[in-house]
Amino acid sequence: MIKFSQLKELEYAALKGIMVESSFGRLSSLKAAASKAHIVPAATSVPIDFNLSFTLPTRLREDGAVAVEREFHVGCYGEATKGKDEICQLTYSVLIGAHGPPSKYVARKFHFDFEPVAARNLAEPKPTFHLQMCGKLSGHHEDAGYAPGDIAHLLPAWSQPRIPAQPMSLALVLNWLFIEFGRDASISAARTSPTWRKQVRAAERTILGPYFQSCADFLSQQANADESFYAKKIYEEH
Repeated sequence: MIKFSQLKELEYAALKGIMVESSFGRLSSLKAAASKAHIVPAATSVPIDFNLSFTLPTRLREDGAVAVEREFHVGCYGEATKGKDEICQLTYSVLIGAHGPPSKYVARKFHFDFEPVAARNLAEPKPTFHLQMCGKLSGHHEDAGYAPGDIAHLLPAWSQPRIPAQPMSLALVLNWLFIEFGRDASISAARTSPTWRKQVRAAERTILGPYFQSCADFLSQQANADESFYAKKIYEEH
């Protein structure tokens, strides 16, 4: 995984890109949320801690021809190991409303985690990079008006299974959401703007490039010929 300071620089640049790119003007709630987020790029002792609350004009197959302005909440929390420029904890949370305001009924809630071996309970197997469904409401979600009853149908107490996933950053999470929910012209214009594409490509080169190269290296090394890729690389069993 990249250094904590590198991650902070990527997240700072992604937020700034949303604020300055004119095509995000049509996604005004996202632009406003990005302007309120605060990151101190140079200070590794200060965690990354922000939440973006916004709406997107979405049109799912189930919606028919009518666009629904659904609520999205994307949060990030990351910490560095004390005295070191390395990530010891990192999570990106996503909550998607089912019907649009004022409804608070939640359709999807999940988070992408990075949990290095040194920071986790080895008695509980889990992928180092994983997707976990639902989970508890954060203080931010509660402040936004969500209550336990809004996610009870998603079984928030269940912690498993944890699904292997690629490493993430803010630009990668948002860009994925833009692709998934981007049938509206306002989302497509923002996603394909040169400024935003630059942020996404920087994240792909910095985060995804080394990760997938390390996966390819594991699979190609003769020393690993009899080892399980999932067990040894994804779960880092020892």
